[in-house]
Amino acid sequence: MSIWSRGDRKGRVEEALLMLQGQGIVDGLEILPREEKPYRVLLPAGIVHMDEDEASMFALGAVVGAFGGAARRSTV
Repeated sequence: MSIWSRGDRKGRVEEALLMLQGQGIVDGLEILPREEKPYRVLLPAGIVHMDEDEASMFALGAVVGAFGGAARRSTV
């Protein structure tokens, strides 16, 4: 079983960014497939233009930054 509905890497990167937007971690997202850096992520600091590799690393870092503390909290 997979949590991803899209099977290829590009689809998984897009889905990860959409999940970040849905959680309110990023303020906006625009994907322009014909551009050299097709991913436009809106953050409080401005719009960040990324290619697929940069977007995948951004998504990982954003998830760790947003949820890492919650994952480390003790339930005791």
